[in-house]
Parts: sequence; structure tokens; C-alpha cells
Amino acid sequence: MARRSPARVRADPPRRGTTGEPVPTLGGLSPRGLACLVRLERTRLWPGAAAEALRAWEGFVRDPIHRLWDPESGCGVLRCCPDPDEVRHVLDLVAHALPAGDARTFRNRLAALAELW
Repeated sequence: MARRSPARVRADPPRRGTTGEPVPTLGGLSPRGLACLVRLERTRLWPGAAAEALRAWEGFVRDPIHRLWDPESGCGVLRCCPDPDEVRHVLDLVAHALPAGDARTFRNRLAALAELW
């Protein structure tokens, strides 16, 4: 017999390593979409990559001087001065990995941010 019921396992947020620290995820995803996102982050990216990339993209687009980003002066760290091309690459990977309904919702969210550009 399992230690926890399957419903309890699904209800728990994804965890990072052994520290027990919660991994940030994207809101508004179906359980299937969340499973696809976790699989993508475990195999091709890092835990919490989608949420970090979306947060970095929102910050970049909302910043009034975002057009002045210079790749030679930035450090490239996602939390400090992210490379917009790298961030968009991660977001495109996420959009392609999600199921159709979740991908549509995610792309609409990105389109709303594009309106701020």
C-alpha cells in the first residue's frame, strides 16, 4: 500500500531536490499541462524555469528602458539582467510542450504582454 493516496500526491506542489522548497509553477494550467511542464523542466530545463522566464519577460517588457538592453553589458543572469532572446526561447519551449488548450491560454498570456511592448 502506498504511503499517500494518489489524490494527495497530485495535490502537493512539485518539490525541488531534498530541501523541500516549493518550485514556482505557472498558474492556470490543467493537471495535464502541469505534468507536461514538470516533465519539460526535469528533462530539458531546470525546476521552475517556466515561471522564472515568464517573470523575467514580464519585468523586461514592463521596464520603460527595455529597448536599451545591450548583450555586452548584461551579466545574463535571469534574475538580474536576462537575455531577452534566451527568455523567449524558454517561453517558446514551454508553449510547444503544453497541451493544446493550455498552450492557447499561455500564448494568450504572452500576447497580452506583447501589447505592452
